[in-house]
Amino acid sequence: MKIIPKLTLALFAGTSIILAINGYLRVKRERGYFDADRVRDHEMIGRSLESAASAVWKSDGKEGALQAIDAVSSHFTSMRIRWVAAEDAGTLDVPADRLAATPAGQPITRVLHGPGGSRSWNTVVPLDAAGSRRGVIELSEPMTSEEHFVRSTIVETVAMAFALAVVSATLSFLMGQWLVGARVRALSEKARRVGLGDFTAPVVLSQHDELTDLGREVNAMCDRLVTTLDQLRHADRLATVGKLASGVAHELGTPLNVVGARAKMIVDGEAAGDEVGEYARVIVSATERMTKIIRQLLQFARRSRVEKTRRDLRELARETLDLLQPLADKKRVLLHLVPSDADGVVSVDGGQIQQVITNLTMNAIQAMPEGGPVELRLTRERARPTTEMGGAEVECVCLRVRDAGGGISPEHLQHVFEPFFTTKDVGEGTGLGLAVSYGIIREHGGWITVKSEPGHGTSFSVFLPAS
Repeated sequence: MKIIPKLTLALFAGTSIILAINGYLRVKRERGYFDADRVRDHEMIGRSLESAASAVWKSDGKEGALQAIDAVSSHFTSMRIRWVAAEDAGTLDVPADRLAATPAGQPITRVLHGPGGSRSWNTVVPLDAAGSRRGVIELSEPMTSEEHFVRSTIVETVAMAFALAVVSATLSFLMGQWLVGARVRALSEKARRVGLGDFTAPVVLSQHDELTDLGREVNAMCDRLVTTLDQLRHADRLATVGKLASGVAHELGTPLNVVGARAKMIVDGEAAGDEVGEYARVIVSATERMTKIIRQLLQFARRSRVEKTRRDLRELARETLDLLQPLADKKRVLLHLVPSDADGVVSVDGGQIQQVITNLTMNAIQAMPEGGPVELRLTRERARPTTEMGGAEVECVCLRVRDAGGGISPEHLQHVFEPFFTTKDVGEGTGLGLAVSYGIIREHGGWITVKSEPGHGTSFSVFLPAS
């Protein structure tokens, strides 16, 4: 359960408990007030009736007093008033000694329990006349009015408590969704995109509170991460340039020897006539070849801003293999781009994608110390993104780089894209190549997968959304 429903449920439960306690105390208080009023009414009626009946008894005798009691009793519908003679006082639910000790006109009120759980107020008032105890006046009234009052109060209290709880929970849920839920979802979505390598689209929160401060810090963190990742990529690129240097130096050696030899022959006069022109054309050709090699190396090493354009992934792969060919020859590795008619046009930053292809191909070369084939294959297919990215199948251009090396052990396979993780010897790798490549492809909306089996080589697949 999410935090907003939890908070809403907690508020609803807390409000309900508080209102239930308040309702219980209210019912108890109101019932006490009702009981006190009833007891006071009974005692007042009992005293008044005893005083009147005693006076009538003195003037008109017993019959007059009983007629007066009956006349008063006829005015009450729910209260029953009756005369109990002294000789019949034992039938009352009052101890005889207490009744005898109670002064005339002093009411005794208590609650009597009848059959079926019924209850009633009962008040007895002793009556003395002509100097002796003549009997008691009994007032009895069922507690149905009180039970009705209690039930109506309970129903009213429960309805009010439920309404207040529902209103509080609803307001809490709506305010929580507005003030917390929507903003937490925005921060979670931002965190998810950061986890996928997307540092664009800063989170925007309008209120001025802790969540807004958190969003501002997340945006600042992303800005710092972008700068750091750019530095890491450039460092990885320079490290790759260092590895290419030996191969490039060897590649430049042959045309330099040709240029030096032909120029010396011209200077020494060993070439004459048409040979001078021929030697000059050889020098120009060798110079152009060296210029192309150096330009490719400098272009690869140069830090550049991200600029996406429509590029053919096949051409990028071919240019990269040309750059890596001298190093591959030195390592006795055969680089092969499998011919394909698949449309490889994608919207990418050419320099960054070339860095990815270079990293994957360099890894393949280093995975075969004794030499062997590295195959690059371009296909166009529908593929489903990885689990952490999610989403439906999309049309992709896929570039697979496969080597025939020793493969990657299962315990290392799940860590290959982590920064600074490497199984190579010291000086062979920084552990940044695959991590940088992974981030670049994720920023382009694609993903990289790897399949490897010890002793049977490794295959990296780069998926990029087709243009």
